[in-house]
Amino acid sequence: MAFKASEVMKRASTVLQDASAERWTAMELHDWLNQALVEVATMKPNAKTVVATMDLAVGTVQAVPPEYTCLSRVLRNVGALPASGGTAITVLARREILDRQMPGWQDPAVLPNGKTVNMVYQDLAAPRSFWVVPGNDGTGKIEAVFGASPTPAAAPTTPADKLLIDKYVAPVDLPDIYQTILLDLVLFRAFSKDSAAPDAAQRAGVHFEKASAAIQALIQGEAALSLAGTIIAQTQG
Repeated sequence: MAFKASEVMKRASTVLQDASAERWTAMELHDWLNQALVEVATMKPNAKTVVATMDLAVGTVQAVPPEYTCLSRVLRNVGALPASGGTAITVLARREILDRQMPGWQDPAVLPNGKTVNMVYQDLAAPRSFWVVPGNDGTGKIEAVFGASPTPAAAPTTPADKLLIDKYVAPVDLPDIYQTILLDLVLFRAFSKDSAAPDAAQRAGVHFEKASAAIQALIQGEAALSLAGTIIAQTQG
């Protein structure tokens, strides 16, 4: 469910006890909200995801396209038309098994390059790369889930409206579950601005820790779901 920038900004003003947005202006809160979008994408690169097709380069090593933050999941091979379907792609949990069974799998003289991908492997040490098996001949195309940077929330167009929180009606480009995380990050910035106040630094730290903990909880939840899916697949197999 989409939510507006003004919803986060109003909640921040309420916590700050500044409903008229005098000490912390609407423009500041909006700027901090957009900074929070960047911070969320940095801490959790797949906070926003898109399903897209990708043309493959020649060889086994492939690069995540620069417009995306990460590769979340590879789905299938696709033909000239994505709607035409295509074979599913297996994701390797451990590359060591393939290395032992076929040490030369990256050498096209041992395992010839082809259009269709059978397996992919990702390495956390190289998050912007992944490997395909067999190596591609440069004509292959895959469908995958990519992480993407959230689009900044647009500001009102007139100077007068920029002073009013209610006028910041642009949608925020993240799922609703991130609304409280964004609020905590905005409050972190707000209290950091007021660093001369006795407890401002402590309150800023508390809000940043809450945001970080919430993101970690989302990451752990996704990992648990992924593990559960693997166990179900193994049981059914």
